[in-house]
Amino acid sequence: MEKSAIITEIVDYPQKAMCRIWLAGGDLDELMDAEISIAHWAKIHGCDGMEIVGRKGWSRQLKDYRESAVVLTRNFSDE
Repeated sequence: MEKSAIITEIVDYPQKAMCRIWLAGGDLDELMDAEISIAHWAKIHGCDGMEIVGRKGWSRQLKDYRESAVVLTRNFSDE
């Protein structure tokens, strides 16, 4: 990838292993192509699926994913 970056991790839950895309940014087309490659890599390495921690807008692009949680944040500077 020339215009993008992705940080992943494998999360071992008690019942399964998931490849999590933790951070991603850059060119959308490049990121979408990279997700396909990462998912293939994850299957080869024994992962049971993929997770993405990101903003809600990703659900419009990634049709094979379903929204299963919302990440909430608290900014101390807002208090």
